[in-house]
Amino acid sequence: MKRLILPFLFCLLPLLASAQQKPQYSQYSINNYLLNPAIAGIEEYADVKIGSRSAMSGVEGAPRTYYVSAHAPIGYTSRGGRKSAGRRSPSFGGSSKGGRISEQFRPHHGVGLLAVHDRVGAFYRTEASMAYAYHLALSREVRLSGGISAGLIQQQQRADELQFANPGDAANTNWNMMKPNLSAGLWLYGSNFYIGTSGTQLLGNAVNFDNSVQDRNLLYEHYFLTGAYRFSVTEEISLVPSVMLMWLQTAPGTIDFNLRAVYQDRLWVGGSYRQNGNFAVLAGVTINHIFDLGYAYDRGVEANYGMGNGNHEVVLGMRIFNKAKVLCPQNLW
Repeated sequence: MKRLILPFLFCLLPLLASAQQKPQYSQYSINNYLLNPAIAGIEEYADVKIGSRSAMSGVEGAPRTYYVSAHAPIGYTSRGGRKSAGRRSPSFGGSSKGGRISEQFRPHHGVGLLAVHDRVGAFYRTEASMAYAYHLALSREVRLSGGISAGLIQQQQRADELQFANPGDAANTNWNMMKPNLSAGLWLYGSNFYIGTSGTQLLGNAVNFDNSVQDRNLLYEHYFLTGAYRFSVTEEISLVPSVMLMWLQTAPGTIDFNLRAVYQDRLWVGGSYRQNGNFAVLAGVTINHIFDLGYAYDRGVEANYGMGNGNHEVVLGMRIFNKAKVLCPQNLW
C-alpha cells in the first residue's frame, strides 16, 4: 500500500504549490491567531493551544499537521467583557449573562509565537513566527487591533521516502528550501462580535535564502476575511454564526459557513460547511479555568471518493496566568 500511496501523494505536490499551501484547520474559530496576528494579546491571560490534525484517516502517508500557538498581553488593565469572565468561575448550574466592554480599557500590546509542522507523504513544511499586536478602544464597546508577524518557512522533499519505478527519475531528488515569512492583520471586536482581515506569506518569493526559485517551492499570498456575532438565546445558551472567506494569489476564493451553540460558556457543539463540499462536526468543553478541549471531524471530497475515513482534529487549550479564573474568552468565544 505504501508504494501506491506515496507516489500518488507525490503527484499532488504540484497542486499543493498552486492551491492552498497553509494547513487547513477545522477549529480556526476557537483559535483565529493561526490566521491573524492581530489576535495576539486579546485576552487578559496567556492563551496557549496545542493542535493535531490527521487528514485522510486510514491512508498511509496522508497529511498530518501539528502546531503550538501562544500569545499574551502586555499592559492589559481592563476587566471588561462578559460578566462570566469575573473572578469566580461559575458552576454548570450558574448564570452567564453577557455584559458590555469596560470603559476602563486602555491601549495595550500583545506578543505571540506560532510553530506549525505539516507533512504530506515525503513533503514536509515547517514554519515558525513571532507576532506583535496593538489594541486600542474606538468607543465604549468597540476595540481595534492591528498585528504583524515575521518568521521562517522551510519546505523540503525527502526522496528516500518515495518509491519510483525508474530510479533515475528527475523527481527522485532531495530538495530543501527556506524563506522568510511575513503576515499582517486587523481585528475589530466587541463583546458580541468580531470582524477580521489578514494576509499571510506576504513576501511571496521576493527573498530566497537558497537563491533558487522553482515551481515546487513557490510561496503564494493567502488572504482571509472573517466575521462572527454572538446571539444570546437564553441566559444559558448562545448561538455563534460565523463566516470565513479565503482567497489565494493564483486560485479562486472559498467560503466557510460555521454555526456553534454554546451552553453556559462551558460546552459547545457546532458544524461547518465549506464551499468545495467539505463539512465538519465540532464539539468542545471547558474543563476548568485553565484547560479546554476541542474536537472536530470533517469529511472532504477525498473521503467521498474512498480515500480515507475523513479528517480528525484535536485542540488542547490552556489559559496561563488566568488570575480572574476566566472560563469563556471575553473576545473570542
